Amino acid sequence: MTRVPLRIAVTLVLALSAAAARAAGSDDAQWPSLGDDAQWPNVKVDEAPINPKPAFIPPDEPVAQPVIRKPLAAPKSVYASKPVFAPETTSVDVTGSVDVTSSTAEWPNVKVDETPINPKPAFVAQEPAPRIASPKISTPKTSTAKSVFAPDTNALDVTGLTPIYKAPAALPEEPQPSAFAFQAGARYWYSFGNYRYAFSNNAPGFGTPTSTLDWKNLEAHSGEVFARLDHKPTGLFVKGLIGGGAITSGYIDDKDFFEAQAKFSDTRSQVQNGNLSFAMIDIGWSYQPANDVKVGVFAGYHYWNEKATAYGLLCKQQQPALGCGFVGAVPIGYDVSVLRYEPTWHAIRLGADAKVAIDQRWSVSGEIAAVPYASLRNEDSHLLRQDPSDLGPAPNVISKSGYAYGVEAEVFVDYALNRNIDVGVGLRYWGLFARSGNVNHGPDFSDNSTLDNFDQQRYGVLAHIKGKF
Repeated sequence: MTRVPLRIAVTLVLALSAAAARAAGSDDAQWPSLGDDAQWPNVKVDEAPINPKPAFIPPDEPVAQPVIRKPLAAPKSVYASKPVFAPETTSVDVTGSVDVTSSTAEWPNVKVDETPINPKPAFVAQEPAPRIASPKISTPKTSTAKSVFAPDTNALDVTGLTPIYKAPAALPEEPQPSAFAFQAGARYWYSFGNYRYAFSNNAPGFGTPTSTLDWKNLEAHSGEVFARLDHKPTGLFVKGLIGGGAITSGYIDDKDFFEAQAKFSDTRSQVQNGNLSFAMIDIGWSYQPANDVKVGVFAGYHYWNEKATAYGLLCKQQQPALGCGFVGAVPIGYDVSVLRYEPTWHAIRLGADAKVAIDQRWSVSGEIAAVPYASLRNEDSHLLRQDPSDLGPAPNVISKSGYAYGVEAEVFVDYALNRNIDVGVGLRYWGLFARSGNVNHGPDFSDNSTLDNFDQQRYGVLAHIKGKF
């Protein structure tokens, strides 16, 4: 039997079988179901078709090459667009002697339990192919169904693989609290001062004291800067200030006495100008018995200098030798400088300080210091007695004391504007007292008069602003 009759016979047998199946009522025949996620393989239109040589064609029959045809242009429609995975049947040229029309062409019968076509596409990495579940009749799934071509990450074997990750950036280190606390500021001091001076010339017929000079109500305006540094772990601290200002007003009463303290001269002069300067440094130790209380002790040094100049002469007692013909006479005008005092102190301080926080804003602080030792040098210039035959050039009276004592104190009320800036007001008192010493008069300073006392005080109100760091 030749090949042609054989082909015709096979075709007739297939046709009769199909007709018999339809006649027998095989209405249940269906295409194989590959599951809801099954898709046709991605076959390019210019590649060879799937199964180009069906099983019913003899093995030795040459396979015809497909004819590549350009598909006809068709109107584009979002609803009628052809799936990219559907093979182009019009481009397949099946040659042979069997006359099979395109209307009877069918895809091969693939069993549902067989391996799906192209289970691992080329674009998927060399990973185990995902397993395809058995077909299951169910309701259509939503659009969130996973594609059959998507690899199943749950089936991947990652044993032995080293994860690649980026280490998190290191957080910035929090600043460590400083072991030191520092504060500094500026202060204004409005004050009044007094000097009380008395000496005895030890001459017969004169009193003890022989002369007294009382400088009173010496008004001054001064400014200062101050600072404090605390070492918190040990409680040690150092603090200090430096300042200066001007003396703007005041007066002096000058009195002289004979024996039995009979006053024979009493005059008054006006203080019109002067200046003051001071500095202080303390070293101490502090501790906190409670969170809102801090106390400390300290030892320090105090430098204090003032210079006051008096003008004119007003007679408070009749004394013709001085030109005082009557009480109230002004023999010397107030435009003439007559007297200048310049006391300088060096003092040792021993004291205690404390600070109490009332609340988050308000606090009270203060200190008190005893002065167990102080030295004094006062330069007294009688400006109208600078003749060499009299007291000589100024300063022409020098008073010294190697032993003096005193007390110094101050208190402040502070208000915190913020955590770094405080403002405050306060009171201050300084008092130093010499009870012994020597007085020497010019021009040769050979005499040895006795210093009975030299007391100096200054007190007033303060206002300051300070920063805390």
